[in-house]
Amino acid sequence: MKRSVAGLVVVFVGAAVVQLATSGTYLRYVKPGMRWMLLAAGLILIALAVADVFARNRQTHDHGLPRAAWLLLVPVFALLVVDPPALGADAAQRQSPVAAKPTRPVQPVEPQGKAFWQGDHDYGPKKLAVRDYSVWAVWEKETMKGRSFQLTGFVTPAKNGVWYVTRIGLTCCVADGTAFMVEARGHPAPPKNQWVTVTGTWAEPTRQVDGDVAALTVESVEPATTPANPYE
Repeated sequence: MKRSVAGLVVVFVGAAVVQLATSGTYLRYVKPGMRWMLLAAGLILIALAVADVFARNRQTHDHGLPRAAWLLLVPVFALLVVDPPALGADAAQRQSPVAAKPTRPVQPVEPQGKAFWQGDHDYGPKKLAVRDYSVWAVWEKETMKGRSFQLTGFVTPAKNGVWYVTRIGLTCCVADGTAFMVEARGHPAPPKNQWVTVTGTWAEPTRQVDGDVAALTVESVEPATTPANPYE
């Protein structure tokens, strides 16, 4: 393959990475903290490819690109034009809803670092990440009993009318995405993948062969807007 073709492909790859980083679409693939690394990588690719093409053009005459070579750009153009969705119910259905035991004792705390229930006199509803509730509801039963919560996630249907409020958690990128699911009881399942805000009270976890699944007795379900960052 001619160096000019290779350089052009690298330029478009770099442009695609920059576009993802600047548009916010990158949040469908990696964690927010990786934005600047993606932006830097894209700009470096563009700069290196352009420099290489100009250097080669000074040394040789370019007789044009073979028609077949342009096909190499099709996947890159697709990345720029197509708007792929974030991981959703299909990915979650391939995983177990069982809450894995934490590697160390969990102590519910708020983002500010204070005890989760500090100053809480009316007992809720507390806005809580699905990821946190799915673990605490199983492994911190005594703390969670009798309290009301509000969770926001997408709908993952299961068998026999069971459905879950779900969020995908990332360690680094979608390749390691883990589904965190909470069984919603007492309310018909909304459409698959619909984002909802569910308010309800702690419920005894559902026992399965491989472990316990967090549950919530639903009081209300409201449609929710898909967040800019769909992962937790």
